[in-house]
Amino acid sequence: MPIGYWESEHLLAPADLTIIGAGIVGMSTALHYKAQHPAQQVRILERDMLGEGGTTRNAGFACFGGPGEWLDDLKAIGASRWLDLIRMRAEGLRALVELLGEEALGLEWSGGWELFDRSEAGVARACEVEQALPELNAAVQPLMASILGHLVPHPMDTPALVHAPERAAHFEAHAAIHLPWEGMLHTGRMVAAFHKALHAADIQCLNGCTVSATVPPEVAGDNWSIQTARGPLLSRSIALCTNGFAQEILPMAAVVPAPNRVLVVSPQQMPPAGAYHIENGYLYFRTLPGGQVLFGGGRHFGIELPPFPDSDSAAESRWDTLLEEAATRWLGPLDAVSHRWTGWLGVGADREPLLGSTAPGFHHAVRMGGMGVAMGCGLGLQLAGNIGRETRPPLQQ
Repeated sequence: MPIGYWESEHLLAPADLTIIGAGIVGMSTALHYKAQHPAQQVRILERDMLGEGGTTRNAGFACFGGPGEWLDDLKAIGASRWLDLIRMRAEGLRALVELLGEEALGLEWSGGWELFDRSEAGVARACEVEQALPELNAAVQPLMASILGHLVPHPMDTPALVHAPERAAHFEAHAAIHLPWEGMLHTGRMVAAFHKALHAADIQCLNGCTVSATVPPEVAGDNWSIQTARGPLLSRSIALCTNGFAQEILPMAAVVPAPNRVLVVSPQQMPPAGAYHIENGYLYFRTLPGGQVLFGGGRHFGIELPPFPDSDSAAESRWDTLLEEAATRWLGPLDAVSHRWTGWLGVGADREPLLGSTAPGFHHAVRMGGMGVAMGCGLGLQLAGNIGRETRPPLQQ
C-alpha cells in the first residue's frame, strides 16, 4: 500500500533519527536522544505489536550475573574486560532507575542467590567459586557501592557475594551464594512506563512496521531510505537496536539469535522470595505474586528452535519437559504450568555488547548476551550520545 499525501506530508515525513527496534535499548535511545535534542523528530519502528525479542519476554531480573557465570567470563575475556562488563551492567541498571523510577519499574531489592546442586559438576563449580570468592568480592563490591549505593537499601560495605548456608539447606543444595545487590522488577510495568515516557516526549512509535532493507544517502539521495511494506521512510540517521535479530538488517556474524524458553509454574511449596541462578546462569527462577514461580532458560539443552516467527511445537515440548523436570528438582511437585513462551537473546563469542557505527549516520547497539535489562538503558544513553556527536548534514525534507 503506497504512502498517501497526508502521511508523507506530516505523519511519515522524514525524521532526524529513526530507531529500528522498540526494546529497552531502542526506547531508551529515543528518550535520551530526544532529551538532548528536543526540537528533532525521533521515530521508532517495531515489527511486532509489542516486541517479540527479549524486552517483554524476560524474567525481570535486575542482576549482574552470578559467580559461576563470572568465572566463565574471566576465562573467556580476562579480568579487565570482565570488570568493565560488570560496571556496564551496574551503570545500565542505574540509568534505567534514573530514567523511569523504582515505583514505575516495580523494582524490589530482593537480592539474588546462586545455587549449586550436589552433582559432581555442581560440587566442582562450588569449590571453584569458594576459592575465587575473595578475589571476586574485592573486585565487584566497590563497583556496586559506588554505582548503586544510593539506590540499594543496605550498607555501602555490603559484600557482593555472601555464603548462604540456610538457603542451600532449604533447596537441599550443596552450596548457595547470596548476591545482596540484585533485585527483581516487573517487566510489564517497565514496558508500560517506557511507552508512557515516549508519548510524553512526543516520540513517534510505529508498531507492525517491518524493515526489509536500508539504503544509504549516496544511493537514496540526502537521507537514509528505510524500506517497509508501506513504502520508503526517510531519516537523517538510523539506530539499529534489534539485539539478536540484527543480522536480518545488517549482516553481523558476531550476533547470533538464541532462544530461551520460560514457564510460569505453581509449586506446592513456594520458595523464599527472590531471584535464583542455577547451572552457571543457564537456568534461573524467581518468585511471582500469587504463589507462582517463573522458571526459564535452557540454552544449554542443545534443542534448536526455528527462527522467529516460525515455531516447532515438538522441539518446544521437549524443551518444556526438561524445564519442568528441572523446576521439580528445585521446587518440588508442581500443581500447574500456566504460561509457556520463548524469548530471544542476542549472543556471541563473549558477553560483551556491540556498540558502534557501520557507516555515517548508521549506528547500532546489539548483542546484550541475556543482560538487556541491566545493560540496555546504559547502552541507549551511550548510543544517543554517539549519534548526537556525529556531524551530519541538515535534515532534507
